[in-house]
Amino acid sequence: MEITANAPRPLDDVLAALAHQHGWHINYEEPQYGKSDIVDSTAPSWLEQHPNGPRAYGIAGGAFHVKISIDGYFPDDPMQILPPLVKAYNRSGNPGRFQLRVVSKNSFDVIPTASGDGPQTPLLDTTMSFDVSDDVGAYPTLRKFCEELSRKTGHTVVFGGTGSPSENRLLQAHIQQHSVNQAAREILRQMYKQVGSTDCWRLLYDPDSN
Repeated sequence: MEITANAPRPLDDVLAALAHQHGWHINYEEPQYGKSDIVDSTAPSWLEQHPNGPRAYGIAGGAFHVKISIDGYFPDDPMQILPPLVKAYNRSGNPGRFQLRVVSKNSFDVIPTASGDGPQTPLLDTTMSFDVSDDVGAYPTLRKFCEELSRKTGHTVVFGGTGSPSENRLLQAHIQQHSVNQAAREILRQMYKQVGSTDCWRLLYDPDSN
């Protein structure tokens, strides 16, 4: 299997394509990128008119190419593809270092282990407590979860929704969660199951707002 990508977040793009193609459930979390992982992506036309104005920044990813030996054509076993894919990405020179965690046969977490500034602990590994009744919709509950994670870690985390028709499902669903001293990702996983959703989460770093 030969994979080629060229994008600011090539690993995220490849994982999304594989998840769509094979029906795999892949959650993706980025590190808090360092200065060497960031590029100035301000439009030249803006700079000409506003030389001292605010600038826009992006992730410094680019070309990524890997060949993976597989047993058969488009195998059902994701373990033939995902471990060597993540390993190859970590050697590619693109921003961030990642680790694959197996949740179940077809469900995985891709988590960050380092940025250009050095090793990191994933935000979603943070131990926290979260208690909420089911008298409000899932959307405000997930937003509240991100607020609590922000308070616990000191890093701003916001819930951006799904950006798809499933947004309506989130608004109608309800979540009841009572968690004490659990990893944030496990609390999040339990809440997603209550929505009845097969959606995957993507925790992305915004270099403009940190």
